Amino acid sequence: MRQESAGETGPAEANAPERAGSMARVAERLVRAAGGDALLWDGARLASHFQPILSVRERACHGYEALLRPSEASGERIPAVRLFERTAAERRAVLDWACRALHLRNYARFDADERMLFLNVHAQAAAHDAKCALELGELVRYYGLPPKRVCVEILAEDCDEASLADAVGIYRGLGLSIAIDDFGSARSNFDRVLALHPDLVKLDRSLVADALLGWGRARRMLGGIVELLHEMRAQVVVSGIESAAEARVAIDAGADFVQGFYFAPPAVRPEDDDTALARLHAVLAGGGRSGLAAVS
Repeated sequence: MRQESAGETGPAEANAPERAGSMARVAERLVRAAGGDALLWDGARLASHFQPILSVRERACHGYEALLRPSEASGERIPAVRLFERTAAERRAVLDWACRALHLRNYARFDADERMLFLNVHAQAAAHDAKCALELGELVRYYGLPPKRVCVEILAEDCDEASLADAVGIYRGLGLSIAIDDFGSARSNFDRVLALHPDLVKLDRSLVADALLGWGRARRMLGGIVELLHEMRAQVVVSGIESAAEARVAIDAGADFVQGFYFAPPAVRPEDDDTALARLHAVLAGGGRSGLAAVS
């Protein structure tokens, strides 16, 4: 009997995970069947890239965000969001889990010491996880990472908020950290922060761009948002930073962590953080938030 390949529509089990076993096992089988460092899904090649997240106060690399980089058979890049949009709704949770397994496997292949892995999870898939969230702990441990080194980053989109909160509660019970992505856009807002009590909140880069262009009032508003998030016991990451000026605005506003192409582009195998850290040091020395430039 002819076997279905991962490059066509994904293994047959991807179409019926409830018959093939747990979501974690289905994802692991998909990644193992693909071999190498990429995964084929409906004709697209899925690869992992990792971008450093830098600690402002510690002047160190705190961890890496795993980013999905899909491409067509022709080599043309396609946005990850488009890949999910063209995947049938009933298979999106399987795709999300397959991406988690791919990132975990690839991250385990380079020495990241005790640095964190930020693992993107679509809100709809996370809400689905209310029934199988415990399996994420199994998948993390299968690839050799302690749960305390993994942060589940909830992407901004509509979903069943009650189921999402249930899943996040299970994630936290497993020892995983929680982050909310793109705060200030779509569903990532104060209501979700209050409901989920995340460890970190990642600000939408538009807030920093507005502060950079708007000066006084916009900068005070950005600082006020960061202050409120701190009062809610969440640390703040400003991502999407593309210039030294944006980095200064983020640091002046009180950001705990910074991330973006200005510091380092996503890479298949990040091995050298020296350039990213040198840029962070330069921004701090050039007039970051009061007192931070003097921290050793």
